[in-house]
Amino acid sequence: MRYRRMPTLDPLERLERVQRVTDTALSHLSVDGLLDELLLRVREILDADTAAVLLLDEGRNELVARAAKGIEEEVERGVRIPVGKGFAGRIAAERAPVALHRVDHSTVLNPILFQKGIKSLLGVPLLAHGDLVGVMHVGTKTRRRFTKDETELLQLVADRVALALHVRLSDRSRVVIEAFQRTFLPEVLPFLPGLRFATRYLPAATAVGVGGDWFDTFVRPEGDIVLAIGDVAGHGLPAASLMGKMRNALRAHALMGGTALDILVRADEFHRHFGQGELVTLLIGVLAQDLSTFRYVSAGHPPPLVIGPEGAAFAADHHANPPLGLPQAPSFVEEEVAIHPGTSVLLYTDGLIERRDESLDLGLERLRSTAEQVVNGTSPNDTITDLLERVIEGPRPTDDVALMLLQRDATPATQLEFAVDARARSLLMIRRALSRWLEDLEVPRPVATEIVMGVHEAAANVVEHAYGPAGGTITITAKRDGDDVEVWIRDSGTWRGSSRGDRGNGLRLMRGLMDDVMVDTSATGTVVVLRHGAVA
Repeated sequence: MRYRRMPTLDPLERLERVQRVTDTALSHLSVDGLLDELLLRVREILDADTAAVLLLDEGRNELVARAAKGIEEEVERGVRIPVGKGFAGRIAAERAPVALHRVDHSTVLNPILFQKGIKSLLGVPLLAHGDLVGVMHVGTKTRRRFTKDETELLQLVADRVALALHVRLSDRSRVVIEAFQRTFLPEVLPFLPGLRFATRYLPAATAVGVGGDWFDTFVRPEGDIVLAIGDVAGHGLPAASLMGKMRNALRAHALMGGTALDILVRADEFHRHFGQGELVTLLIGVLAQDLSTFRYVSAGHPPPLVIGPEGAAFAADHHANPPLGLPQAPSFVEEEVAIHPGTSVLLYTDGLIERRDESLDLGLERLRSTAEQVVNGTSPNDTITDLLERVIEGPRPTDDVALMLLQRDATPATQLEFAVDARARSLLMIRRALSRWLEDLEVPRPVATEIVMGVHEAAANVVEHAYGPAGGTITITAKRDGDDVEVWIRDSGTWRGSSRGDRGNGLRLMRGLMDDVMVDTSATGTVVVLRHGAVA
């Protein structure tokens, strides 16, 4: 087998490449901004297809995907790797570089890498003053033997990056602020086939502490998706405290059921009773289970921006609803937006569009015209980053900025891939995601039901047997190939309880529902492959 090799670097070129990654121009960036920029440069200097940074979560002794370029799904899906397991976990445990020339489920714990075609990997530890900060790795889609020079170069870059991260993450006030803000932002974005999400939060340049801008999104028990974005007047802990109260109250109001209007009316009652007259703008929306409509109601908040194949336009605002915090209960009116395939919807706070000495109309038009240029069906994370940079265009705004972008795919995907916690509550998400995907592919309902039941049984076995109290992850990958549908259910645990060769009624049920059932076990976990033919 032939491997690609990069030319040997002379000392001067190596120094120049390191300086391009760690120059002083990066010193003003936040943690997320620093990681985004340096990964772009690392990919360039090492001619790699992907680059990623995983930071250490000391409390859980896990590496958490924090930034990635090339395969952003690692961050979007919240990949976590236990220290000591898999490729990245081995680097963290040994605190030494590791190169892989065979990337599959036997060598890496994160299936996204080999499923996206990565053939070779090189990773190094992020160490600062002897402490492990995380892991940095690069990968290529062609087989490649990384040289000693390349390994030393990546480690040199990582050493400098680790020091910069250590300074930022050790700044006590910064850690408190970021932790407080993250507490009130959703940890995991909803997953539904045919729909993609991306979010951003940018603190104000002049604000002291956290601000009052926030967003939230989650799936209700009935299967529709709730989205909320709001802005509490002011900055600092008082604004953030009210923001947290509103966010938690809204979740409770949404679980009571009803429309977006019902939720907002309850939120207004809550704020008039428990608030102290603070003004709060808020937009609540409910996305239908079939993704066809987005019904929302705004309380003094900027209207959604809808971007489709024919251009971008703000959703009609037929009734200018006032913000929350008024003494008398106002009368709110709900609006509806059709979400056709290929349509994107952007929710945002006014910090994105407001500028001193400039009319609001100019800010809205700048956002609309920029969105027409950048929202083009690419990765939502890349899209929202590009949009934010172009609209801000210069110094950080004097007000906080929160963004939520949802994109409906133009055509059904022939492959489905996602990961969930190995918890009983995740089984409903698995069934819904798989059912939705099969419906998009027009698989007959009786066949789809058998596939969903088989996958549910395999995933339930993982929940029951694969992990201990600490839990773990179930990865689901499904693919349609002609008249066949194959589904892979993966875990990285050590099975307890029943025999590995015969799992009782569950395995018999899977074999009765599916045409083929294969079970592959190894030291890195278990893979169950289910195939159902004649799905056309």
